[in-house]
Amino acid sequence: MKNYHSEYCFISYKSTNNRPILSADTETAALAYTSEALPLSSLPLKFNNGAANNKNKHLFNEEPPEILFHGSDIAVKAETYKQLALIEIPNLVLQPAIYIDHNNVHHDSYWFLTFTNKLDCWDRNKSLYAPEPLTGFDDIRYEVISYHLDKATLDSIPLAERRLFKMGATTEGWLLVHSSIADFFHKPGVELVPVKDFGVTFFP
Repeated sequence: MKNYHSEYCFISYKSTNNRPILSADTETAALAYTSEALPLSSLPLKFNNGAANNKNKHLFNEEPPEILFHGSDIAVKAETYKQLALIEIPNLVLQPAIYIDHNNVHHDSYWFLTFTNKLDCWDRNKSLYAPEPLTGFDDIRYEVISYHLDKATLDSIPLAERRLFKMGATTEGWLLVHSSIADFFHKPGVELVPVKDFGVTFFP
């Protein structure tokens, strides 16, 4: 019997005071880069370090991490990009990105992971979440505290089509990765959290 709660991990970050945080520049912020494949004329995407200021910029390393976070979305360096490009992942678009660090150095070896569709596969009967959806979005989103995956939904989708996806109908939209390709994301600063350990352990 499949144990999806052990097979899948949320791609999360380790909270440290020297963790760069991607912040889109003015031109990129005006684009739907988190949900649409953009025309080449709009690329590359450009991000600054939203966590840096004049008082703390000495904390950040000269060489940025291989994976940078933008909320729950991520940008990866060329090595991870090549691994992902070799396999077909539905709804994933790898878009070139430039990271401008705290010293105004441009790092152009990044690729932003854009998911054009999300996969809503959390069980409303067993997950812990606020019962009223949040307003102000184009779709229905809930504040989810701990997740229980819907086995029937995942059973209906071939593994090749759900190895990496963005969780749907939630405010956070975390990325989930299957154990078969989880090694792609075993990088410094990244924490792969099994579904069963994510959030508050409330339901057995």
